[in-house]
Amino acid sequence: MPRIRTIKPEFWVSEQIVECSTNARLLFIGMWNFCDDRGVHPASHLTLKMEVYPGDAFSIDDIRGMVDELKRQGLLAEYTVENKRYWLITGWHNQKIDRPHYKHPEPPEGMKFDDHSTNEQRTLDVQTPPDSKGRDSKGKDINT
Repeated sequence: MPRIRTIKPEFWVSEQIVECSTNARLLFIGMWNFCDDRGVHPASHLTLKMEVYPGDAFSIDDIRGMVDELKRQGLLAEYTVENKRYWLITGWHNQKIDRPHYKHPEPPEGMKFDDHSTNEQRTLDVQTPPDSKGRDSKGKDINT
């Protein structure tokens, strides 16, 4: 089942990301939803196309080219376990996983990322917007 993932603002200005085409960037983000909680996805271009671009006219060769872009930029690594290939998303430690579920075999020891996330949960100072009569959530008139 796909998971909800987060994109940090730093993603958009990462040198690795800006070197990729727009379509490869979107493919990369889409992969996050379908990877297991370790950041592993089966290395299948057809599966990836059907998950991320099901209604788009990209060919399997187009998807292969986007995956190759991501690998060249060090955003994906590939490994094999029992004759099955997998892609590992690098930098996955930026995803906060509360109750991890691993669907795919663990990558070889040398490929593991640092499991100590630098993410810290923060509370936001969110104010309730005024209602249609110009009052805040406590009923106070904000126009005075």
